[in-house]
Amino acid sequence: MPVRFDSQNDVEDHGDGHRESFLNAVLRDNYSHDAQMSHIQIEAVSAAIRSRGPKCNMLVFGLGNDSPLWANLNHDGYTLFFENAPQWIAKVKSQHPDLNVEHMDYPTTVAQSMDDPAALVRSAELPESVKSRSWDVILVDGPMGYLPNLPGRALPLVWTALVATNATHVFVDDYERHLEQSYADFLFGGRAKNRSVVLPRPATPRLNASTMLWLFGVSDSLVKT
Repeated sequence: MPVRFDSQNDVEDHGDGHRESFLNAVLRDNYSHDAQMSHIQIEAVSAAIRSRGPKCNMLVFGLGNDSPLWANLNHDGYTLFFENAPQWIAKVKSQHPDLNVEHMDYPTTVAQSMDDPAALVRSAELPESVKSRSWDVILVDGPMGYLPNLPGRALPLVWTALVATNATHVFVDDYERHLEQSYADFLFGGRAKNRSVVLPRPATPRLNASTMLWLFGVSDSLVKT
């Protein structure tokens, strides 16, 4: 039975030398200084991935400089990235052709999403590639949502709520922002006892690392399709 990391303390205190050496090796080969997560946040996601391995199914909303890191941490599983910027997809794929990336247009904006969250939940239609697989780890790290006219992460959060089970580790980056926090608290209120806010520590060298919500996957039902 794989080890489960059900709190931030587990990530910081767990003495699994093999896991630590594997993470260090992957970080050495794949870490980008343009990544916007702190080391402890990367360790948290890594712990979730390895606790569901081998053959972990990981869904990532947002293609970034850290995408090769997630794919390589989950080298014995399946990782799918959703991204809404075609030119960015082309650039990243030219450097990392083995990444599984699907283009996704988001019809909403941050401003629209905050008008009526319940209506968005009722009208949301799951993409086929999201509903066709059972997901062990879901990371909501895109699309961009720091301005009112940007797509924001309302739909990715709604889709995550529709497909995630109690066994799914869910990470929501930029949790300090109003949309991310409002939707996550609204959609995942039933998991309030099994969650942690992973702070961006140490603060350096990534001074712009954001707060990340971690909803622990704690169910014993780990059957995958």
